[in-house]
Amino acid sequence: MDSVQTKKSKPTVLYVDDEQQNLVSFRAGFRKVYNVLIANSGDEALEILQEEHQKISVVISDQRMPKMTGVELFEKVRELYPDIMRIVLTGYSDVQDIINAISKGEVYRYITKPWNRDELMVTIDNAIEAYNLKVENRRLFFSLQEANEKLEEKVKSRTKALQVQNEELIELDGEKNHLIGIVAHDLKSPLSQIDGLIELMKFDMETFSSEQKEYISMIQDSIKKQEELITQILDLNALESQTSNLAIQPMDISRLVKEGVERFELTAQKKNITINVEAGESLYANVDETYFGQVLQNLVSNAVKFSPKGKEINVFIQEVEDNLEIHIKDEGPGLNENDKKKLFGRFQKLSARPTGGEHSTGLGLSIVKKMVEDMNGTVTCESTYGEGADFIVTFKKVDEN
Repeated sequence: MDSVQTKKSKPTVLYVDDEQQNLVSFRAGFRKVYNVLIANSGDEALEILQEEHQKISVVISDQRMPKMTGVELFEKVRELYPDIMRIVLTGYSDVQDIINAISKGEVYRYITKPWNRDELMVTIDNAIEAYNLKVENRRLFFSLQEANEKLEEKVKSRTKALQVQNEELIELDGEKNHLIGIVAHDLKSPLSQIDGLIELMKFDMETFSSEQKEYISMIQDSIKKQEELITQILDLNALESQTSNLAIQPMDISRLVKEGVERFELTAQKKNITINVEAGESLYANVDETYFGQVLQNLVSNAVKFSPKGKEINVFIQEVEDNLEIHIKDEGPGLNENDKKKLFGRFQKLSARPTGGEHSTGLGLSIVKKMVEDMNGTVTCESTYGEGADFIVTFKKVDEN
């Protein structure tokens, strides 16, 4: 029987037996297949192993030898060279020797004497394959361990760098917020002064031409737009800086919705828009009254801005399981898929435009989202393009007290 090992470099096998004839027979029978080393005692085998253990894949030993038995040899081999596979040769009657070899020497296989060459070769080849697998697994383990150590070092280094960058970003963000506050306030002051001067000029309006009156109206309109933008930038800056003090407590959402919508009735009437309100009675949620009012104001204001003349806006509260859903539903142009993706982003201008020439900063919905989330709520929008939009603000329903 030919071994697959003949096609590669010969693996090394150490054969140990105190009978010289057995040593000669083993070498003669296997020297073409394996690089065969022989020893006539356990002590000689250990000496050979000390010099050649890195080359040796398998040790085969007779059990019955003077001074040191095969089991005693394998106990030492297991301790010194655990990867090397161990095969013991024993007689049919030596049951206790076999048990000892398995328990103490942790042998790979035991072979009864006299051995059959082909059967022994199959056993040796299997042992060599097991040895190669153990060595490869150990190599892979150490490679993986080394890679993990390097990865851990990289992670530590990267984490440290990210911490430094995060601290720098926090510092820069603070400086940015401070600068925005200064710039916005400094812009707001001269705009107010200009608006005040315009109001003084109006005392002499009867002397102005129609063109001059139109210019004054345009100037005041521009001032109003800029003041609205500055106010929203300051609102967003305050939200991100967490400078606002929330007073979240059980509030009557029914009352807040009704009162909030009343403020827009006059504005809606100018565009012949009807606002229908169904808010129920005494429905409570944990909110900050000021924040909730600003959220409602922004959403109802948007509904009025983007609704064509003669349409309706429906504001209603739905109880859904343990939640209160506040709906602001309009009959405006609705949202296309691209609009939906950037709906709550900052400075995002959507495809829809105000229907009465109103101004839009592109900041309102991002502020709404931040305020709602700060009150532990959610805001979503359901819309079909061309069929209006339904903005839904959701809070957990609570008891009055």
